[in-house]
Amino acid sequence: GPPGDEIDVLGQQFNTMADQITEQINERKKTDQLRRELVANVSHDLRTPLASMVGYLETLILKDEDLDTDQRTQYLKTALNQSQHLGELVSELFELARLDSYEAVVFAEPFSMGELIQDIALKYQLDASKRNISLKTDFGSDVPLVYGDIGLMQRVIENLIENALRHTPKGGSVTLALVPEAGSVVVKVADTGCGIPVEELDRIFERFYRLEKSRQTEKGNAGLGLAIVNRIIELHQSKISVESELNVGTTFLFQLPAYQAPAQV
Repeated sequence: GPPGDEIDVLGQQFNTMADQITEQINERKKTDQLRRELVANVSHDLRTPLASMVGYLETLILKDEDLDTDQRTQYLKTALNQSQHLGELVSELFELARLDSYEAVVFAEPFSMGELIQDIALKYQLDASKRNISLKTDFGSDVPLVYGDIGLMQRVIENLIENALRHTPKGGSVTLALVPEAGSVVVKVADTGCGIPVEELDRIFERFYRLEKSRQTEKGNAGLGLAIVNRIIELHQSKISVESELNVGTTFLFQLPAYQAPAQV
């Protein structure tokens, strides 16, 4: 064609390239921003229990003669609680770092999701009844086996239950449901808790993201549990989604491929 056409084509290619570069720069800025937020939040969440722990231990040493046995025990218990909290945070950070280094699920096999959620529900039954929350499972006998890493899936379900129990008031309920769909099984963890504001829904899987303080039923909990859940489900080539209505409840759901038994020869 005439040289003018080639110049047009070249111009278009140049514009496309410029757009892509701009997009990459913006992505990089966004990632850097998130990384800075993450570091700030990690530092805050590690420093707070650490400062509290140091404070109580210093008081124990400085005021040793003035403290009675009860006070001393109380201070030591508080310091111990804070150090346990710190330990949990650090191990969650390590867990996330380990999951980040995986490319895909390390160990996958067929297993019964029904049996798994039954076992996990039993494990949390006592905690739920202490909080006066009913914990139920809901699935039929026709749920096929799923394919995945059973250890990692246990972690997902436990994190989702702990999250649901934390945000559900007394008298509420948490339900673990399985729904077979064509070639897959949908896993749902539903609660009748405080719900999540629409504008925060897509941010709850970010690391260390916190709901507004007022929305929390318990002490500020670092949002690593849901980040871990999100990462594990990504490793299973799936995606977790969330539906929520304020003061009505929240449902987390994801699907796993159903296991197709090899045809008998």
